[in-house]
Amino acid sequence: MKPLKKTVQSSPEVTFTAASHKHLQNILKKVKPKSGKLLSKKDQPEIFIILTADIPAEKRTELLKSKKGITLNPEDNLLKRLLELEKENRHLKSLSQTDELTGFYNKRFLNKQLKIEITRTKRTGQPFCLMFIDLDNFKSINDTFGHAKGDEFLINVCHLICEKIRPTDFACRYGGDEFVIIMPATFLLDGISIAQRWHNLIVQVAAQMEVNVSSSIGIDEFDVSCTLKAEEFLDKVDKELYNAKNTGKNKVSYPGERLKANKAEEKFVTPAEKDALYKGSAPLKQKRK
Repeated sequence: MKPLKKTVQSSPEVTFTAASHKHLQNILKKVKPKSGKLLSKKDQPEIFIILTADIPAEKRTELLKSKKGITLNPEDNLLKRLLELEKENRHLKSLSQTDELTGFYNKRFLNKQLKIEITRTKRTGQPFCLMFIDLDNFKSINDTFGHAKGDEFLINVCHLICEKIRPTDFACRYGGDEFVIIMPATFLLDGISIAQRWHNLIVQVAAQMEVNVSSSIGIDEFDVSCTLKAEEFLDKVDKELYNAKNTGKNKVSYPGERLKANKAEEKFVTPAEKDALYKGSAPLKQKRK
């Protein structure tokens, strides 16, 4: 539940503003209110701030005894400070996870989410794909047209990807002109098709802006049999990227032996089973005669 987001009008005299117990407790510690009774988490998993202009003392006491929340004096402007702190906290959290220029997730988020996806694969058996993108000749934009033009190119590429990306995917800016995309519940064969789509999108943006830029992409699949740690798997995909760059650029690189195994596995998966797998409820496969 998002704190300090929902307000319910119960009467002209009383306003209830919902907030999580832990979140409000932390905020109240920061502002150090002079008065107010905060219930323990054991007593009240979700609490309410009760703001009132002229509520009778006996009713105030009754509310506190019923353990429905805390009563604050509206004259001390505490609610405004709480809302300002909440807004600032949300902004800081956003900055800690996203890239300021492109709006993509940043490297810090990537490292955390990659570990989550590995854990999810180990638990569910569903593979995921990791895609590493590097822009070919991007430096020439900065050198020829200036950094503002380079930033514009990055923003245009990222906006287009955001319009086309699947809701379940995570697009991250790794640094400079390098990007990483996490694709949950995705086999390598499908991941390669998606990578080719991003490759074509980047060419499309370059053509529109009349610059000579393409992309080199490395991609690999993490399945339940993989024993690599998050950093090791990221490094493995990074090597696929540099294989693409070192063999002529402007291409998608992936481990051929894994793709062969992936195609062999695809033969034993019906369309219904594949659809169920991508929805997170794959049925058990039976041997075919």
